[in-house]
Amino acid sequence: MASTNPAATSSVHGRRGLPAWLAVVCAAVIAAIVNVIVLIVGDAAGASLVLELNGKPDEIGAADVVIMSVLAPAIGVAASILIARWKPGFLRVAQVLAAVTTLVSLVGPLTLKTDGGTAITIAVMHLLVGGITIAALEGVRRAKA
Repeated sequence: MASTNPAATSSVHGRRGLPAWLAVVCAAVIAAIVNVIVLIVGDAAGASLVLELNGKPDEIGAADVVIMSVLAPAIGVAASILIARWKPGFLRVAQVLAAVTTLVSLVGPLTLKTDGGTAITIAVMHLLVGGITIAALEGVRRAKA
């Protein structure tokens, strides 16, 4: 007997995908949680978590990390899903764009005037947000396949 439950149906290679709304929410929440953990670890490891912006020191706080960790993947995944409605196959392109954007975003933390611990902490956060975004897009892509 076949299941009529949409959640029980599988897509590519027997793997399940994610509904679009769930991918956006999960990407945002997971990125925020993971990056706050990275911030705590960076702080415990002795990173100053202070950046010099416009000649003034600016401390990176948990609120800053949560806001950026939620906004970046939520906007990126949601925009990609919307574009994919009109351009089939765009989700794969969006994954490549997310990877490239992640690598380009590493230039900032790796070239800032700050201590090595802070630079590594921020770079790890950028890599995690990029990876989570790519994974969320893959989940949506599988659901559509």
